[in-house]
Amino acid sequence: MTAVMPEAGPASMLAGLRRAGYTVEQSGTFALFDYPVEVGPRAGTTVRIGLELVPDWPLSAPHGPHITPRLGHPHGAVHDSPLGQQWEHWSRPPADWAQDRTVRGYLRHLRTLFAQLEKGPSL
Repeated sequence: MTAVMPEAGPASMLAGLRRAGYTVEQSGTFALFDYPVEVGPRAGTTVRIGLELVPDWPLSAPHGPHITPRLGHPHGAVHDSPLGQQWEHWSRPPADWAQDRTVRGYLRHLRTLFAQLEKGPSL
């Protein structure tokens, strides 16, 4: 009997995002894609997400999403992003990663973060 190793590494992360229906570009160590916000006060808008490609995916998750345009986050931990001035990094790693180490689990984390946003100016 041969054990089948699950997909791992950045290529697996990119493939998982594509299987989830996103058109993903790789830019250096980031996966970039348009993300239609489904919940919260920004529902119905589309933002651009940048996720750091994690070498030991899915053992580790990206530390937090990089977002453009800058929206801020009511729970803080918002930093400048190496992706440029129009981007911000939400330092918000997924709290329940050990229970669901999948692209689907990370996308659920994104939905939670966007649900927490406060109403702001239109994009």
